[in-house]
Amino acid sequence: MEVESYKVKYKYINRFTRGLFFLAGDTFALLISAAMAFLILSPFSLAARPVPVEFTAMMVLSILVGLAFFRMYVVNWRYMSLRELVRIFCGVLFGGFTALAISEIFLSPGNFEYAYTALTMLNALLLVGGFRISKRMYIELVSAPKKRKKHTIIFGGESEGEQILRDILKNEHWNLNVRGMFDDRIMPGLLLHGTRFLGGKKKMMEYIREHDVDQLIVAFPEIPKKDLKEIIDEVKSIRPDMDIKVLPSFHSLSDDPVGVKHIRDISIEDILGREPVNIDMDTIRNSITGKTVLVTGGGGSIGSELVRQCAKLDPAKLVMLDVDETELFHVENELKSLNANLIPCVASVADKNKMDRVMREFEPDVIFHAAAYKHVPMMESFPDEAIRVNVGGTHVLAELACKYGVDKFVMVSTDKAVNPTNVMGATKRVAEEICMSFNDICNTKFISVRFGNVLGSRGSVVPLFMEQISNGGPITLTDSRMKRYFMTIPEAVLLVMQAGSMGDGGEVFVLDMGEPVKIIDMARDLIRLHGLEPDKDIHIEVTGLRPGEKLFEELLNAEEGVNETDHKEIFKAICIRKLEKDQLDEKIGRMFEMIHKGDIASIRGMLKEIVPTFNYRGKTRKLSGKNLSEKAKESDKNTHGSKNGHAISKEKSAIEEEEEASVVH
Repeated sequence: MEVESYKVKYKYINRFTRGLFFLAGDTFALLISAAMAFLILSPFSLAARPVPVEFTAMMVLSILVGLAFFRMYVVNWRYMSLRELVRIFCGVLFGGFTALAISEIFLSPGNFEYAYTALTMLNALLLVGGFRISKRMYIELVSAPKKRKKHTIIFGGESEGEQILRDILKNEHWNLNVRGMFDDRIMPGLLLHGTRFLGGKKKMMEYIREHDVDQLIVAFPEIPKKDLKEIIDEVKSIRPDMDIKVLPSFHSLSDDPVGVKHIRDISIEDILGREPVNIDMDTIRNSITGKTVLVTGGGGSIGSELVRQCAKLDPAKLVMLDVDETELFHVENELKSLNANLIPCVASVADKNKMDRVMREFEPDVIFHAAAYKHVPMMESFPDEAIRVNVGGTHVLAELACKYGVDKFVMVSTDKAVNPTNVMGATKRVAEEICMSFNDICNTKFISVRFGNVLGSRGSVVPLFMEQISNGGPITLTDSRMKRYFMTIPEAVLLVMQAGSMGDGGEVFVLDMGEPVKIIDMARDLIRLHGLEPDKDIHIEVTGLRPGEKLFEELLNAEEGVNETDHKEIFKAICIRKLEKDQLDEKIGRMFEMIHKGDIASIRGMLKEIVPTFNYRGKTRKLSGKNLSEKAKESDKNTHGSKNGHAISKEKSAIEEEEEASVVH
């Protein structure tokens, strides 16, 4: 307690003594300013004049009061800026005019006093301002750090680039020396805070070739992803070990000025070529604010992001449900600062009795169903678990949603549900059928949203590749021809919420995933991002397709089409239901009887009855080296068809046709 009292006392003593120091310095500067003004004006006076002591004292005191009024005795000497100089100007102006106003009442000033006041104020601006900025000038111009600063260049010279440059110049601890600015939008030769604009992108590449540059900062948030990828690829081809930083496109400039702390390392999301999605936040907010929201799988990659986004929209209650208590704890701890009414719930969606208690207690208005087993090879080994959770859990939730009058039920689906070749994909397709069947029997609006892989999710290739690179390699992938659709977790979740807010019930929405990405190209990009060279520093090994894997994912069945919606990145699939609800329920019941009896071998056959497009493989037949090369070249020539503006994968090439020789029906 005594230590705390001492710290508080010492803090105020420091503040008091610093104020006295500035007060003494300003007084001295003002007296010098007055003396200089008197010496300048004296030769122009018709008669010898004594020093106007009373008027000078009143003027100095008024200006000191003006400086105090504008809080110039609580500023940090080290970080004086243009803002503080403006406040000094206001304080001097305030004090000077106050002195004249008072003297009009008591001293009857003449022309000499008016001129004397004006000249003193002008001198005061120079001397007081010079005194206040002296420490910053000394540190930045004289006391330069002795250690070598990183040779840095900035691409992007408008507001963001200017703020980052100013931050670097003001804070020496960043240890950066900006020697050039580059921007095609700004005339070469202009100076910004003493740093010259040397040209645009082309000139920047020439500069990097000719100079030993340590770091490039891309301060251009609105740059198209395609252009950013071109810059990164070219820079890495010139200097593989060069450090590249970017300013994220979502950073807000309203209250918090941009600084070096906001830039980050290049990530794989920056070079996938996808542009930020357009989101109607008002529509989403109206569907969440003031409502009770239940998110299943709330500890997973998609579920936790759904919780984060919903927490910002002021729901009445936000229930996050998961079997993994550790992940629930982490999400709850992360979101404490938002003061959302966040309620963690440890439960399995397949436990009907527990889910009934949860639904009865919280009575959710909206359900986001993201709980699912999604690891393809693992679910090939444990198909009963995939059915128990992905099918059974969805059926339990859908039935309870109808029972308790939930307004909206939004299920997170996957592109692997299309022409599935694995148990996981087939079970998600059954889950879509369940949602459509329940939509006909109650007032709850059931909506499914189908999309591809998300970057950085648990079990995805990116974290695995990153770990393999950090261990020195090699990177392992199953096939050099494999392609996947990718989307970042936040944009996928926002589009799921957008689709959920606009759905009327019974729809299967398909998100526009852009163009598919070759996994081997992604692996090479990740290696380059670490300043290494593919096949030299880190090798890439092809291990062969795992059970249930496909070379290419599709977002629509062959018999499906799409209708456009009001959102250009969300499409509505035209789904053809094969089974009525009672037939679907009967077949699902038979599947669970098989599981109960331990007849795991027959499960796939029953899935095939529900999902006719389900093709499951035994052992994947390997192609010879010659055929592999020929088939890979042929697959690269395939293009994407489109219908109603949506890119639909048509890459079921000769490679897949040859593989289907091993399909077990």
